[in-house]
Amino acid sequence: MDDKKLEAAVQEEKREYFRRWRKNNPDKVKKQNENYWRKRAEKRLKDEAKDNAASAE
Repeated sequence: MDDKKLEAAVQEEKREYFRRWRKNNPDKVKKQNENYWRKRAEKRLKDEAKDNAASAE
């Protein structure tokens, strides 16, 4: 088996594993998504506050 076929097989195995994991753990997926978007919003607000403080000076 050459390297490209092996890499493709590895990628497909990973995809299939994570598909099953997400299907079996919808509560964890929901929590992870909520955390991601919360952190992203906090970062944006923090960056905007910095920009506003810098422009006020």
